Amino acid sequence: MRWLIPQTLAGRTIAVLLVGLGLFHLWSIWIYQVGIENLLGSTRDQQLVERLVSVKRVIAALPTGEREETAHVLSTATMEIHWSPLSLVNPPSVESERIGLLRKQLRELVPEITDDHVRLAFADEGTPSEGSDAYHHLLLASVQLPDASWVNFRLATFQTAPTEHGVLASLSAMALGILLVSVVLVRSVTAPLRTLARAADRIGIDLAAPEVPQTGPREIQQTAKAFNRMQARIKRLISDRTQTLAAVSHDLKTPITRLRLRAEFVKDEELRQTIEGDLDEMQRMIESTLAFLRGDATGEESKTVDIATILETVSDQLVDTGHDVDLAGLPHVSVRCKPLAIKRALSNLVENAVKYGRRARVNLAERGDEIVITIADDGPGIPEEEMERVFDPFYRLEASRSRETGGTGLGLTVARTAIRAHGGDIRLHNVQPSGLCATVTLPKTIDL
Repeated sequence: MRWLIPQTLAGRTIAVLLVGLGLFHLWSIWIYQVGIENLLGSTRDQQLVERLVSVKRVIAALPTGEREETAHVLSTATMEIHWSPLSLVNPPSVESERIGLLRKQLRELVPEITDDHVRLAFADEGTPSEGSDAYHHLLLASVQLPDASWVNFRLATFQTAPTEHGVLASLSAMALGILLVSVVLVRSVTAPLRTLARAADRIGIDLAAPEVPQTGPREIQQTAKAFNRMQARIKRLISDRTQTLAAVSHDLKTPITRLRLRAEFVKDEELRQTIEGDLDEMQRMIESTLAFLRGDATGEESKTVDIATILETVSDQLVDTGHDVDLAGLPHVSVRCKPLAIKRALSNLVENAVKYGRRARVNLAERGDEIVITIADDGPGIPEEEMERVFDPFYRLEASRSRETGGTGLGLTVARTAIRAHGGDIRLHNVQPSGLCATVTLPKTIDL
């Protein structure tokens, strides 16, 4: 049953309002119905008794020859009146509560009328259908006059309040109006929360994103203000770190250049090449570290590109240098992303596959709302306990720092950082009988 409960704040608030207003609306209708029925019932009974008494007195005061004609004149659409020497009502053996109440009111108005002088009964002509009480709304009454003749009444006792449907429609319209206004108010209150949630998702993707508007209730404004301060501190931290590393990198270039010049004076050819190789590696380490820490400082713009084309370019470049790369899957998959960042991430993964696994099998597919790229190799794989550690900056399974066996330990870190910045992720798992498979997932719709 949990799926019936809305998962959003707006949805739950609206559901509570809907259920609450619905229950209170039904309760108010019930109270109104009970109240109006009791009010109308007592009022109608009082008017009915007064009508019987007044007609009885008028006809009793007339000569016998004028009584029937006068009874017809006094008749209305809901009350038919006749005069006759005999009573036209056969009283029931057991009187209902309603008839007893009418008889009591008659005695209060005309104390001289005894029970023998009044006969009351509901019409029971024919056989009413089972469960029907229509005949209970047709009352028959006979009141005896002083000369032993009778005034006979036939009247309908049920009337619907003329304004009942109008009142119910008014209550329903009021409840609907309150519900609509409540929905609008709830959505306006929760709109800043949705904006804040989108900004929180975007902060790891685009540090240059604008500040969250400080609108809405005071609590939400305070939350947005705190979020903007946090975002500013993160930007300042990354900017200071990048500037510091850039300054260190710039300062290191001078001694590296001096060492290159001095290496030219080394007569031993093998020693000179070794020194130059170490200097080249130092230069690459500085540049790759700076590029990693800089992150999105290059300000690359998002574009709609074909992921299949990027994979094809990366594969062709490696094939041209003599590596074994096999590309399969969908021929075209368009997505809006930062092309250079995505290309660099995919290039790092494919290069790792051909470097450590001898060959790379790349496949592009779609799964629901995701783009799935798998890059498998035929290498020895990675121990299970190292699957996550290889994504740590500067961590390498191969302990040496030689030019032939590895780089700076930033390839997988850069790749995962770029993919996660696009809302995706990278997972590693070993395949049988040997090899490693990197699975890249990217959302089809990337909010950049």
